[in-house]
This record gives sequence, C-alpha cells and structure tokens, in this order.
Amino acid sequence: MATLDHETLLGIVRNRPLLAVALLRAAAFVGEDEPADGEAIVLRFPWTRLASAEEPALAARYREIIAAARRTRANLGESTFGELIAFLRARIEEGLRHTDLIAQKGVRDWRAERDLWAKRDRVAFLESVLLDDFYLAVEEHTQAEHLLKLEAAAYSWHDDYQDDWRV
Repeated sequence: MATLDHETLLGIVRNRPLLAVALLRAAAFVGEDEPADGEAIVLRFPWTRLASAEEPALAARYREIIAAARRTRANLGESTFGELIAFLRARIEEGLRHTDLIAQKGVRDWRAERDLWAKRDRVAFLESVLLDDFYLAVEEHTQAEHLLKLEAAAYSWHDDYQDDWRV
C-alpha cells in the first residue's frame, strides 16, 4: 500500500486542490477489504496521470497574483473605502440623532434605532475586512466592497454621495 507523507499531502492540497478533494473523497469510500495502493488509485482516477510538469510553477504564479491583488486592495482600501466608510458613519450618526430628537418629543422609534445600530455594526465589520485586513481572501474583499456599496446605496440622494460608489 502506498502512503503519503505530510509534506506530499500538503503539496497536493496546495497545488491541486480539486484532485486532493477527489482523492480524499475516494479514500473515505475505501473499505478494509479494498487496499488503497498507488496503482489502485491510478486505476480509479486515471486523470492523476495527466499531471503537468508546469503545475508547481502555475501554483507559484497564482500565489504571486493573489499577493499582488491583496497589496493593491490594501492600497485602494485606505483611499476609496475610507471615504465611503466615513460617509456611512456620518449618515448613521445623523439617523441616530434624528431618532433621539423624536424620542425627546415622547415617541421612541426602537425599530429605527435597532436598524441603525445593526447598520453601524455591519459597517464596522466591513471596515475590518477592507481596511484592517481582517480576512485575507480576495473574494472576501470583493464581497465586502460590494456590500459596503449596497449600504451606501440607501443614501444615493445625499449631496456627499459619490457616483463611483454606485453598485
């Protein structure tokens, strides 16, 4: 029976994640009566012979591209999203002041206040993703950018709203 050491397994997961998933899924279905040697795996999954000699280079290039995208997003985050976050915080604070004024007149709108508190929490979380580099995946940054622009879309009527914030 063929065995994989820790480093080889990590290399497969890093460089060929889809193959790793297929192999792990197949390994889960191997019974005690069916040995999982190297030839049996090749017979069960013939595409394992189709491995390219360029795969490590492609994986390294992919990691370079992702690192460059993270650096670019970090630089963009400070300039573009800093302004958008400040705009949203100002609108949320205006809304909270407005609910306080209404409450002083005797009518407290708890629902509006809770909505504004929730919006403030969402904006703080999106700020942690975009500016504080809380999550590192490029996809998470893209989703956070989109969600932040959706939050700002509610204030598209405001004079300080910028057209490049549109979704």
